[in-house]
Parts: sequence; structure tokens; C-alpha cells
Amino acid sequence: MEPEKLPRADPAPSLADRLGTAARRGEDTGRQGARIGWLLAVLLPAGPVLTMLGADWLAVRERAAAAVQTGGEASRAERHSLARLGGSGFAPVLDGVVRVLAAEDRLASLAVVRDEEGERLGAEIATADPDRLRASLARAGAGRFRVTGERRGEGVLIVSVEGRP
Repeated sequence: MEPEKLPRADPAPSLADRLGTAARRGEDTGRQGARIGWLLAVLLPAGPVLTMLGADWLAVRERAAAAVQTGGEASRAERHSLARLGGSGFAPVLDGVVRVLAAEDRLASLAVVRDEEGERLGAEIATADPDRLRASLARAGAGRFRVTGERRGEGVLIVSVEGRP
């Protein structure tokens, strides 16, 4: 093409020209450029991080709300079932025994024995003081349990008790 027929140069400088001019200017734009650079270095990663934190926060809130709602329904169903069962069976007896155990006493084993006489509950309780255990069982009205034996365990006495519902 001939030089006369070439299109005229665009009067607006390109991005590369503007960057070159800014680099040649020197120190007065250096401080402002550094501030902008630091601002971008902080703000650009902050967006995704804040988005992830917000999403986690919303998920925790939703799980907590669901747990509260489910817990209320479960306890309502539990109360209804216990009311229907009433005071029969081994559960109330065992609950009474566990409530009177001292803090250091432990329920070592539990078994239901079925024979011609019927059902009975057998338990072994590890305790440091078997006399206190007997007195606690008698005071709590768990008198349906009788002590059937004692043996030494590892640093404790294991008291065997047996009872009927």
C-alpha cells in the first residue's frame, strides 16, 4: 500500500503506550502505584474468602436450626413412648439403680435371664464401698434387687445384684 492511502493513526494512545508513559514518569506515580498495588493485593483475594466464610456461616446456622427442630420432635416422641409403656419392665428399675450409683461406681455388666421362674435382671456393679452401694439401693426403692455375690476386681469390688421387674 502506498503511504497516502494508509489510514490515519488513532489519536487515543493504546494501553501499552499509556503503561510505557507511566513507567517513564518516575517517582511521583510510584507511591500511588504502590498503594493501588497493595490495595488490589488485599481486596482481590478477600472476595472469595469472604464468600466462603459467609457460606460456611449460613450452613452452620441451617444445621443448628435443623438440630433444634429434630431434637424437639425426638424428645416429644420419647416422652409419648415412655408414657405409653408406664412403669412396667426393667427400664424404671434400672433407671433407679443407675441414679443412686455414686460417682465412682460403674455398671460393669447387665444381663436379662429368662428361666422357668420368669425374667430377672442381673447386673454387676464395680464399687469401692459395697456397704454404701447396698444402702443406696435400699434408700432408692430399688429393693427389688438383692445382692447375690461379691468378688475382687482390679482395684474395686464387683457386686453382683439380681432383681425382678
